[in-house]
Amino acid sequence: MDYPAPLGNRRWILLFLIIALVACVLGAVIVPAGLGYIVGSRELDEQRHEAAILHFNRGLGYLAENYPELAAAEFDVALQYDAAFESAREKLAELTTPRGAGTPAPQAQDRVAATLFDESRGLIAQKQWSDAILRLEQLRTLNATFRAIEVKPLLYQAYVEGGKEAVAGGHIELARERFDAALALNNGNPEITRQRDFAALYLEGKQAVGYNWQIASQKFGLLYQRDPNYHDVKKQVFEAHTQYGDLAAKTSPCLAAREYDSALSVTQDAAVANKRAQAMAQCRNIITNPPTPTPIISPTITATITATVPATLNGEVYAYKITPTLDRQCVSGIGTLSGTVRDTAGKPIANAYVGFATDGVPIVATRTNGIGQYQFTLGKESAAIMLAVLAADGKTPFATLATIPYPGGYNPGCHIVVDWQRVQ
Repeated sequence: MDYPAPLGNRRWILLFLIIALVACVLGAVIVPAGLGYIVGSRELDEQRHEAAILHFNRGLGYLAENYPELAAAEFDVALQYDAAFESAREKLAELTTPRGAGTPAPQAQDRVAATLFDESRGLIAQKQWSDAILRLEQLRTLNATFRAIEVKPLLYQAYVEGGKEAVAGGHIELARERFDAALALNNGNPEITRQRDFAALYLEGKQAVGYNWQIASQKFGLLYQRDPNYHDVKKQVFEAHTQYGDLAAKTSPCLAAREYDSALSVTQDAAVANKRAQAMAQCRNIITNPPTPTPIISPTITATITATVPATLNGEVYAYKITPTLDRQCVSGIGTLSGTVRDTAGKPIANAYVGFATDGVPIVATRTNGIGQYQFTLGKESAAIMLAVLAADGKTPFATLATIPYPGGYNPGCHIVVDWQRVQ
């Protein structure tokens, strides 16, 4: 004859399962985000090394043409892109020895500076922004005081227009660098600040692609709201919302439906519309037919909360009761989630942590007041809300102990009461 496991063993087993769930959730969030950061960092390092090689080769060309001062400037720029570029460091050291090979006489220096200045003006007139930037930066490296009043606005123009050109060509990383350089010369232009911020948002979204679709959809979505015509952001935001919806559809159809809605608001697509319809049907089913809680039989719980589910947190066992308040009106799309936390004797527990999470949003926590009450304000969107009494740190464990179907702030039942009582 089989006997049920002792109560203490069951608690330890349940605690182990909760910890395992926490580890899985954290792994699903932290590991992909970390991979995205690592891959993005590697790509940036590769781009900087390629730029260093380009400037190094230009330096060799200047040496061949007997312009050691320009060669030194190129080797210095190469090291700024890649400080570990030993070949550039060695060449620069050769040109800056005590013999002064890299320091031209004042007359020769002025001659080279004048040549660079004239070349840069001609390049700006031809809208060859990259070459103009190169010449002007070489001029400033060679002689920072040479016609400085004229050089600064020319360089600013080249960086601004070069940044816009880079955006049009899809070179967003280069665009951000150029806008940053322009703002270093003149930080009082709000339009250039806006363009730099757009580039930063786009790059943050691209870094998250394939690793954290939630972040990608947020970044691209914000950029799309500010400038729907920015490069290919329309395509990117549609793809991000669709991919995040596909991921969410496996566990949270309400979230999936919302993501598909966001994708369809950008671009109408029959396949995504079909996915949205399926997710919405599943979401409605969860809301209208929530799982039936398992009753507890315990002498320490009053008859008013017998239909509850126990939840173990750090050795403490709680039971909850969900009570939709259908008599309260839903105004302006605002709903509430509130309740009271009590101890085993039924007395309110002050300063206890209660937290909820929904649709992949990190847990939001609050403390109960002096009479054990807590309240959260909810929005207009329907969702499956996960609620828990938390440990003393206000965040452990990050696990779902009660699932509450929230109908949305405009629908009856938008005000929900969830009372908790400690069982042991």
